[in-house]
Amino acid sequence: MTELTYKIEVFEGPLDLLLSLIHKNKVDICDIPINEIFSQYMEYLDEMKRMDMDIAGEFIVMASELMLIKSKMLLPRPEENGEDPRAALAAALMEYKCIKEISEKLDEYQKQYEGRFVKETDEIPPDVDYVCPHSVNLLKSAMLRMLERRAVENMQKPDNVRPIIKRKIVPVASKISGIITSLEKNGKMHFDLFFTAVTSRSDLVATFMAVLELLKINRIIIHETENTHLDPSDIIVELNCA
Repeated sequence: MTELTYKIEVFEGPLDLLLSLIHKNKVDICDIPINEIFSQYMEYLDEMKRMDMDIAGEFIVMASELMLIKSKMLLPRPEENGEDPRAALAAALMEYKCIKEISEKLDEYQKQYEGRFVKETDEIPPDVDYVCPHSVNLLKSAMLRMLERRAVENMQKPDNVRPIIKRKIVPVASKISGIITSLEKNGKMHFDLFFTAVTSRSDLVATFMAVLELLKINRIIIHETENTHLDPSDIIVELNCA
């Protein structure tokens, strides 16, 4: 008949064993029933001896400390010196418990992140060779000529007496949508055609802002004809299909 063998739990040290016994017995660390815990502690050591396991010296030292605490608990304590013999042990157990919980949390983090690598941030130098495909001077000159041609100063101005909330607000988003729709319908268009229906300075500015926004997001492209006097009618606008 094969002899049965048993495996007992292995603890990292005497404090680990005591903490386990306290947890199993569901007792307060600050109010340890020393007789009960000491008996179970010695049972564990006896089991280790019976299974021919090497007992570390620290376990023996703790056993002697528990026996000393047990003997002190049996002696009457003077009222003026009412220090609990278990106080030092309770403090050590509390500190060990805190360290163990932190260690378990760190171990959890290690298992979660040990296979990851952090890549250093790459410093991307600015591209000094990049040249913007759209000329700022081209747009600026075209806008100035547009203002001159349409005599913006003589356009209908909002009544300064009326509250500002009643003034017409021209949303740039609607102008963007209108420009895209016109280009999808007509293909290439002259720059000045987008301003044929403007009736106020706000309308003109919103239309120009819409053109700038579409250029910014690279949705449209502009280029000039062979004429070099930068008339708005000489600027061609088309959708960027790239």
